Amino acid sequence: MPHLWSLRRWRLRFPASRQRPAATAPTPRGVGDEPLPPLQVAWPEQSESCRVRVMETALSADVLALLEASGLPTEDLRAGRPITFLAASLNGELLGCVGYESSRGVVLLRSLAIHPMSQGRGLGRQLVVELERHAKAAGGRTVFLLTTTAAPFFEQLGYERVARDAAPGFIAASTQFSELCPGSAQLMMRRL
Repeated sequence: MPHLWSLRRWRLRFPASRQRPAATAPTPRGVGDEPLPPLQVAWPEQSESCRVRVMETALSADVLALLEASGLPTEDLRAGRPITFLAASLNGELLGCVGYESSRGVVLLRSLAIHPMSQGRGLGRQLVVELERHAKAAGGRTVFLLTTTAAPFFEQLGYERVARDAAPGFIAASTQFSELCPGSAQLMMRRL
């Protein structure tokens, strides 16, 4: 049992208007449920430990497991393909990741995966925005991606569908384009 003085001191430091609501167990989403509130995303320069952090990361067993659980290809990653990954984590737990590779201003966005318990809260959108910022700082001018299921999501973020035969050489030569994604995958692009 905490001492009364420590509870009073805590209440003084964290008045009721700033206290967080009690944590509740997540419930599965069903048809007609209200959308989940967006996550509060803090970038690495903000150090509050209760916020989601997005930062560059190495390919790890956790990232590979999340990609595989999401049904995304990992064969070329295991072979050592040079891809930059950004990961979102909360208290050391991986919530989502996204990867990209680039050449001469052309960026291939790939491997966007969100842990099922974190889906529907805006984390995928935040990862894509951070990837675009990261890629632009590295000289990227146009981002391309291939998707079989997420075209509407990316259209909301400003990506346009383009014909596969319009892919620049770097994209057409990628294993993602030529081997791993089916011919039915939609090619999309966005200028930074």
